[in-house]
Amino acid sequence: MQIVHNDEHIKANHAKIFLKSKKVELVGRVQIMTTKVTLGADQANLDYESNTGLLFNGYVQSGSVMFEGDLIEKVGEDEYSVSQANYTTCTNCPSSWSFTGSKIRAELGGYAYIKNSVLKIGSVPVFWLPYLVVPLKSDRQTGLLTPQFEKSDPGGLAVAQPVFFALSRNQDATYTFKNYEFRGPKSMLNYRYMLSEDSYGELDSAWIRDLIFKNQDRVNQFRSADQLNQPINRWFYKYEHYIELPSGVVNRLQLNNASDLQYSSDFPKETKSHAEPALENRVSISKNTEFQHWSVDSSYYINMLQSNPLGGNDSAIHRFPELKWSQTQQNLNDTNFVYSIDLDYLNLTRSGPAYDDLSEFTNTDGTKTKYQTNSCGSIYFDKTNPACKNVYDGKFDKSTDFIRTGQRLDFKPAIYYPMKIDNKIEFVPKLIFRETHYRFQLPEDSDTYRRYARGEISARTTFSRTFGDLKDPMSNRYKHEIYPEITYSRTPWIESSSHPFWGTSDQSEAPFSSQYKISDGDLASPYGLQFDYNDRVYDRYLVTFGVTQKLIEKMWKNGSPLYRQLASLKITQSYDGYQESRNDPNKEPWSSLAAILDVRGDQFETSTSINYFPYQKVTNTKARIRLSNEKGQFFQVQTTKEYSIVPGKEVDSSARTEDYTFRTGFESRHINLMGQFVYDANWINSTRTSRIKSWAYITQFKPPGDCWLITFIHNQTTGSPATFFVNFEFSFDGQPKPPIPPDTLNDLTF
Repeated sequence: MQIVHNDEHIKANHAKIFLKSKKVELVGRVQIMTTKVTLGADQANLDYESNTGLLFNGYVQSGSVMFEGDLIEKVGEDEYSVSQANYTTCTNCPSSWSFTGSKIRAELGGYAYIKNSVLKIGSVPVFWLPYLVVPLKSDRQTGLLTPQFEKSDPGGLAVAQPVFFALSRNQDATYTFKNYEFRGPKSMLNYRYMLSEDSYGELDSAWIRDLIFKNQDRVNQFRSADQLNQPINRWFYKYEHYIELPSGVVNRLQLNNASDLQYSSDFPKETKSHAEPALENRVSISKNTEFQHWSVDSSYYINMLQSNPLGGNDSAIHRFPELKWSQTQQNLNDTNFVYSIDLDYLNLTRSGPAYDDLSEFTNTDGTKTKYQTNSCGSIYFDKTNPACKNVYDGKFDKSTDFIRTGQRLDFKPAIYYPMKIDNKIEFVPKLIFRETHYRFQLPEDSDTYRRYARGEISARTTFSRTFGDLKDPMSNRYKHEIYPEITYSRTPWIESSSHPFWGTSDQSEAPFSSQYKISDGDLASPYGLQFDYNDRVYDRYLVTFGVTQKLIEKMWKNGSPLYRQLASLKITQSYDGYQESRNDPNKEPWSSLAAILDVRGDQFETSTSINYFPYQKVTNTKARIRLSNEKGQFFQVQTTKEYSIVPGKEVDSSARTEDYTFRTGFESRHINLMGQFVYDANWINSTRTSRIKSWAYITQFKPPGDCWLITFIHNQTTGSPATFFVNFEFSFDGQPKPPIPPDTLNDLTF
């Protein structure tokens, strides 16, 4: 028989309906279906007015959430009480996992409360809990997350139990207690919040009283006798926020700190700053309008390039603050002239001396090499030796020492006059004036200046052609565009006062060109180190050639046009006439020939950058090729080959960086696999003993039923021990867990 009542469809072998008491008795293959839930039982006694009743030897199913029990009491619209119950969200039969309990009280869309719960994998009991609460909805809920397991050589076996707190609609937190077999217990906290759709913040932190670190030579060799093997509290925190304030003001904040300089290498997954030269703490306030930009920006750096894990931070240089104001391109009154203004104030400071105390070493060929003065008196002193330390004599020597801190005020106005010739060639002449003043924390030579004027002319045109069915307005089409361009710049006048900041030679004669970069090689340069690129003039007489090609596809979807760039190729090279005019046997007027290729297809993509150095006859390359399909399978190869280029000197090919990165992965019904390793093709010329720099693989098992994931991660980052990680993710609300995205490999092999 069948009964239809309101939104319920009832089936049973036999039924008795009591109209006065508004009850119904159902016997034999009972099934009650609504839009939200399906009930089944051998027998059911229901009150169809109050929508309550009893089900004997029955089940309740909503989506993939299912309860079974000897006796089910329907106590409300979506509330049930189940005796001798079984709960699961697996769609397979028998279910991959389930919880049994002496009694379950459940509210669909709410929680299930299980007494004397036993987790079963298949039919095998795994563990018992006296009481368990699980959510039956996909909303964020406070509760225990599944345990995590980790294994590494220094830490041993580690077990972590996270607890999630849904603090409010716009904030949550996860506290994790993690216990290492050898290191000891650790507390970890992640806190997130959102103030609006575009304003948010996140905090990560951890604390551990490390039982291993205190006994290691890497720290004890720098400690005094009474400090040896004493416990060390290790911690880190990382906080970031982006907040949009009234009147278009934006505040950005980034905080990074750790108890010691080895924390990032010991726990790279936590800090995500392994192999970084410094930890950056940065705060900024900015405001952009249609034609202007204001910003206040400060950075505090923690120098990680020290052997002493507990070393101080006197050598780090901080940007505190930098003030910027820019007037973006705007027409001058009602004319076709366009002007812009940039004003920048920078203060560089540190707690140590305002300069680096350097000494000179004369090489066999007569050249001199500068190095930091140290207590061992060696140009290549061992920084891991506690007896070798940097030495400051307290007196600035303008012939050798380098200024590292000071203030800079930079003013750069520019005026343009854009034109079009025959409506085909874009022609933009430009005139720039720049004046920069410096002040240093020195008793003598406390200030200097530099000013120059530069003229610039750029020209560009466009060639294009469209391919495809040009008669059908709804057909797919392709457009090929070519943009050739040339820029000529000349700095006919430059003036600066004589000062040690510019080195021991006249700054106006400094041979800087477009290919010069600030590097350690500048320590031996007679033209100084300076603060950054803004202190140097590169384009004194420069011609830059370039051509850009683009392939654009126009397609139609639901009657609307869609555009996407399939490919782009840009090739540039510069000729430095200033270098050519110098009487220098090592002059190199032609810059590297640079090319950038980017191709984006449905199943193929590549990104390649190439720099060919004509005088050294070597090529720096970085290329990535990725093949993928709609099933989630992909294969990616990336190659990086870089030489250290010093103009006028031969290339030391043995010092090159040559890495090959292989990445692959696929998704299937019951297993997901991803893996990556970085092969060092130049390992024989490095201090490494292995050809593999780093590696990682991720395996996810998805047992039948779409109700849980088992994730295995095994990885080794550069310079760190291997770690094995296991995690279980159960679907308590019936929503299948998504697989780990491929970009997760980036954080495992950096």
